[in-house]
Amino acid sequence: MRRLTFAGFLESYVRTLAGGDTLALSKLVESSKSEPRLVEPMLLWVAMTDRADRLNGLLEGRESLQRELMTLVKLQDAESLESALAAENPRLRPEYSKAWRSYVVRRDAATRDAELRLEARERVLALESRKSVTRYRMAKDLGLNPGNLHAFLAQGNPTKLSLDRVVELLEYLEVT
Repeated sequence: MRRLTFAGFLESYVRTLAGGDTLALSKLVESSKSEPRLVEPMLLWVAMTDRADRLNGLLEGRESLQRELMTLVKLQDAESLESALAAENPRLRPEYSKAWRSYVVRRDAATRDAELRLEARERVLALESRKSVTRYRMAKDLGLNPGNLHAFLAQGNPTKLSLDRVVELLEYLEVT
C-alpha cells in the first residue's frame, strides 16, 4: 500500500470540503465564500500542486488570501512548507497547522492501530493462559479464521486481525 502524501491528503480533503467533489479552481473559489473551512486546505493544495498562478487570478479582490497564497508558495518553493506547518510557524495562521495535523493523524492511523492490536494481544495472551478456552474454540465461537488467529497470537502479526475483531476477542475472553 502506498504511503499517503500531504498533497494527496489535501486533494481528497478539498474535494470533501467543497461538497461538490470537484477540484475546479473556479468552483473551489466560489465554494470558499460559503465554506470558510475550505480556504486553508485549498490554498495549501494549490501551493503544493503548482496551481498558484491560476488561483491568484481567481482571487482578485481578496488581497489577504493572495498574500497568504504567495507566502505558502514561497515556503513550498524553498521546500520548507511541511516543516513550517509541523512547527506551527507563527507566520502562518493556525488553520494551516490544523490541516497538517489532520493529515498526520490519517497518515499514522495504520501504525497506531497496529500498536493497539499488539497491546491488546498481550492482554489476550494473559487471559488465554488463565481461561480454559482453546484457540480453536475462540476461532469457532467468534467466526475467526484459525490461521489468522494463530498468526496474530503466536507470531504477533497485527495485520491478521482487525481492531474490531481483536476487541471482540478480548470481550469474549473476559466473559468466558
